[in-house]
Amino acid sequence: MVRQWANRLIMLLVLAAVILVVIYAFEGKLFGLQDKEAEGSPTVVEAIEKIRGEEYVSYMIDERPVADGEVAFFLRKTPSGGYTIAAEYVRKFEKGWKWGYGGSFGASNYHPGLSDAEARKEGFYAVYLPGTEGTEFGSSPFPMYYGIALHPDISRIVVKDPTGYEKQAQIIPIEQNFKLFYVFLDASQGTKLEITGYDQSGNIIQQVTQDEANPNNTGTTRID
Repeated sequence: MVRQWANRLIMLLVLAAVILVVIYAFEGKLFGLQDKEAEGSPTVVEAIEKIRGEEYVSYMIDERPVADGEVAFFLRKTPSGGYTIAAEYVRKFEKGWKWGYGGSFGASNYHPGLSDAEARKEGFYAVYLPGTEGTEFGSSPFPMYYGIALHPDISRIVVKDPTGYEKQAQIIPIEQNFKLFYVFLDASQGTKLEITGYDQSGNIIQQVTQDEANPNNTGTTRID
């Protein structure tokens, strides 16, 4: 009788040990996967390309530090040989970088290498990235206007809301006739904005009025 109980006890102990091994193995695998998913990418470029695809970033123009991360501005070369101009918000975590939100734009006449004669036929082109508070993307440093200035005489770009409040854009020269510009906005400024490009003497080269709530309501003034 004692031997039977001893054998049963041994079997129960072995069974308990097997169950514990299975549980620990499962938890270790599960938590390992969770830890791996929680880890970010080691660099900003890798975080962007993890979402957008390999070799998405062709030429980094500027990396602007913001709260909880940075906004990366870069060129992406398309299969057709053209370029798109991209802005991507990337969050910084303890274990790396994670993509947050962004966008890009492009056109056949928006590219480096324009001659002065070609560039003077252009002005600037700006796009609006909306704020993301309350969306699936969470908080971000947006809204923001960003774009490119092609006209060689444009040296200053200002965004003004209906109250007259102005914000001056940061301009990053890439080459003589191809400059990046961007300006972070306040959500309280609304979506109807006036963007003006000036030369060094304060003369207006181009002025655009855009209402992001009504994209069809856009006016452009060129002064040559």
